[in-house]
Amino acid sequence: MERLPGRDPWPWVGGLAALSFVALTAMVARQGPFAIDDVITTAVQGLPVRVGAWEAMTALGGLVLIPIAVAVILAALATGRIRLAVIMAVVLIGSALFTDLVKDAIARPRPIVDPPVTTDGFSFPSGHSLNSAATYGLIALVAWRSRLPLMVRRIAVVLGLTLPVLVGLSRVALGAHYPTDVLGGWLAGIAFVALGAVLIRTSGAMDRDRPNGPRVPRSGATPG
Repeated sequence: MERLPGRDPWPWVGGLAALSFVALTAMVARQGPFAIDDVITTAVQGLPVRVGAWEAMTALGGLVLIPIAVAVILAALATGRIRLAVIMAVVLIGSALFTDLVKDAIARPRPIVDPPVTTDGFSFPSGHSLNSAATYGLIALVAWRSRLPLMVRRIAVVLGLTLPVLVGLSRVALGAHYPTDVLGGWLAGIAFVALGAVLIRTSGAMDRDRPNGPRVPRSGATPG
């Protein structure tokens, strides 16, 4: 596959997202909840959306991400792109581990709501938001750089942008997270997508590492 022309914006996107995440994390660790959290939470919870719809959206950032990630990694292997499969696995597993590490380090309590939300773990960053941004974003990136039909690639990009937003909003609407938790998750997720984008481009991982299909014997050669 041909290299993308011009400068790669992903190092800048990833660097900006990572620095913004660090700054937000420092403020959360020092201050806790922000006044803007209450304002945004009230606005989101006031939207004319049923609880069942919010729950369906939040499920898109939960355990369903595991079979989705496994499926795309296996698809990369099936098409002979071993490097791509390895990079995607490393980035997605790394994002999940990073989420738990930061949660335990910051130890931000969950929002107090009535009735209480039955959710384990600490609040910052939102794991649903972070992992959905990393997973759907990375899939959209790979789809866009592939040779799939243009319409399919456009749909993948739209979904890669829309689904993490819906997941994040649902976490606020259901009272599981502060908006700044969700923002932190999005920023870190973008940083992991950028990391994947840089690794994929510099390694040429969109190219096949092995032929896709059975090997054809050379002319005159006798199969053994």
